[in-house]
Order: sequence, then structure tokens, then C-alpha cells
Amino acid sequence: MKGKKTGGRVKGVPNKPKPGREIIKAHSMDYFSPNPRNDGGMSDFERDLRLLDPADRVNAEIRLLKYHMPELKSVDMDATITTRITIEDKLRQLSGDE
Repeated sequence: MKGKKTGGRVKGVPNKPKPGREIIKAHSMDYFSPNPRNDGGMSDFERDLRLLDPADRVNAEIRLLKYHMPELKSVDMDATITTRITIEDKLRQLSGDE
């Protein structure tokens, strides 16, 4: 029965949401959304950042950047180039013709 689907989910049915993820998403939306109880309607996140010392604030922002930017990694590269010489080229070199 090659190519014929015999079981499993029907094509096009979305994945079931995981309850833990929904709770975290809802909390994040509340935490990062503007809050009218704060000065100027800033979010709770912004308020918490302003309460941190400058060094702690920088560390927190660096940690958060890991989730928004790909981490750069160094690459070691061996650039050894080998060339193959044909018999004709070798004979030309030996005969002195270039």
C-alpha cells in the first residue's frame, strides 16, 4: 500500500496546543503589554528593567538577546590547497619548456 495513508491524523488538522505553553504565552503577553497602573502606561517588564542597577540591566538585556539573535560562533578553517599536475605538465617542467 505504497503512497496510501492508512492511519494517523487527517491532513490539515492543526496540532493540539500544549496547556503549559498557553499559560506561559498568556503571562508573557500580560508582562510585556502596556499597564495603565504603571507610570506612563509602561509595561511591567519596562518598569522592572528601570528598577535594576545599570550593570544588572545590561546583563538582563544580554541574556534576552540570546532569544532574538542567532549566536555567532568562530570557525576554524584549514585552507590547504592541493593541485594535481598532469603527466604532460610534469614533462614540460622537466624539459624546461614553460
